Amino acid sequence: MDTAIWIIIAVVVVIVVLALVLLLLRQRKARRRVQAEEIRQNAAQQVSSVRHREAVAEEADARARQAKAEADAKAAEAKRLQEQARHHQGHAAESRQEVESEFARADRLDPDVRRNAEGRNIDGRNADGRNADGRSTDGQDSDGWGIAAGAGQQSGRHSNNPIDPRHRPDVDPRGDQAPPNAR
Repeated sequence: MDTAIWIIIAVVVVIVVLALVLLLLRQRKARRRVQAEEIRQNAAQQVSSVRHREAVAEEADARARQAKAEADAKAAEAKRLQEQARHHQGHAAESRQEVESEFARADRLDPDVRRNAEGRNIDGRNADGRNADGRSTDGQDSDGWGIAAGAGQQSGRHSNNPIDPRHRPDVDPRGDQAPPNAR
């Protein structure tokens, strides 16, 4: 009988150990459920702040896209204006060349403008109003007024040609109406 008692005691010990293990597992599951519920509650409390952050991020992204679109539009406008300016500068250069050609033609026709046999004015300008090296003669005289040397002048005096600004003593060739030293 001694063996049967030991078998019964062993079975009881195994049952008690299994019961303890099951009890520990249930307690562990219960603790984990409580811990998971606490984590869910904390996460639920943070949902509103996360939504607020997302809204701020989306608003910043929208502003960035709008600023980029505005910058692109301004860049396109700047490019268009540059092209327009180049176009106008080309027309202005053509107009300037035509006007200078007309002045040279007038100088050729003017009996008061003295020229040598090669068609150059005595002061060294060609019939087109430029120096022999091809540069325009819009230098400054001693009192700061821009004049074209020799064009419409007789013995150092300005002509009173009201059309040609190179000949007018009251007009600065840069477009100002007063001499530079009067500013």
